[in-house]
Amino acid sequence: MADDVMLSVIVPVYNVDRSYLHECFESILNQTFADYELIVVDDGAADELARYIDGYDFREKSVTLIHQENRGVACARNTGLEAARGRYVTFVDSDDTLEPECFGGITEYAEDNALDVLMFGINRVYEDHTDGFAPYVCDIPHFTDAGMEEVQFKCMAGMLPFYVCPPASGDAAGSACAKLYRSDFLRANRLYYTLGLKRAEDMEFNLRVFDKASSVGFLYRFYYNYRQTDTSATYIYRPGGIEVFTETLNAIARHLSESGKSDLYMQVYYMRCMFFYLESMDMDYLNAHNPEPFAKRIRKMAQQAQCEPYVTAFGQLRGDYLTFARKIPLFLIRHRMFRLLAVFYSGYRKLTKRV
Repeated sequence: MADDVMLSVIVPVYNVDRSYLHECFESILNQTFADYELIVVDDGAADELARYIDGYDFREKSVTLIHQENRGVACARNTGLEAARGRYVTFVDSDDTLEPECFGGITEYAEDNALDVLMFGINRVYEDHTDGFAPYVCDIPHFTDAGMEEVQFKCMAGMLPFYVCPPASGDAAGSACAKLYRSDFLRANRLYYTLGLKRAEDMEFNLRVFDKASSVGFLYRFYYNYRQTDTSATYIYRPGGIEVFTETLNAIARHLSESGKSDLYMQVYYMRCMFFYLESMDMDYLNAHNPEPFAKRIRKMAQQAQCEPYVTAFGQLRGDYLTFARKIPLFLIRHRMFRLLAVFYSGYRKLTKRV
């Protein structure tokens, strides 16, 4: 496929506040770099929002609007990838924004260094403040082989400040946000999102991407503004919430098995299993909106701990790289002290304010 433009910008849209979507579109339209196309994938948005998208003034920019039934963000991103005509592609969530210099800065850096994938920094935007985070603290034109292993650890470990597995500590590298991908690299390796995944689909996708990439770099610029809202998938009540984690964990396990990864990869994976198990406590078991009696929720927690992949993870996870605070829940799980685990974890989350 010929590269008709330098950059394809893919924005999946489901149900998002219209004012947030407006800010997202405007931040794209106001870029200082002009050689891009915008691909908006309406993934079954409400009729009013779909009409808003259709009537939006994109000011004669190159825009492709795609409407499809709701099939999830993984499918929506795949739809955008299939429609993309750019030499590079990047993803922007519909409630996030970009700094005006983003497109010019990332494409120039990727071109200068002949990169398959480029990562860059993110600003987390709260109601009352903004802070930046990034997996590295300086420009890295090319990662070495050892550096690429570190990138994959960071991708799989995510933002786990309590997990200090060298060299996977520090900020995450698994999100689709703040990344630029070379299109022909993705196509040549048939790299698309795994359909059906509803949480951490970015992590699973990027783990496969990093495994195939021969040239990855990092640009220490905070170009992507990631809005922090309580309505995101991270915070909403989701009955049976652990199921969405289990699907992703199983997909990651298949990749690790097929690619013959080392035991250290498996230790990071087991830590991710534990983290997702604890996250499901927030989303489901201990969520204030869960109508079931507390005792029943505790029984379900205990039962799930005996299912795969969690039972293997809790049995095989070593404490070498766990901080003391995270050795406690592992100890409680192994000794089936789930009521005490619920009390401990609830208090820990309040103290750390969802770190």
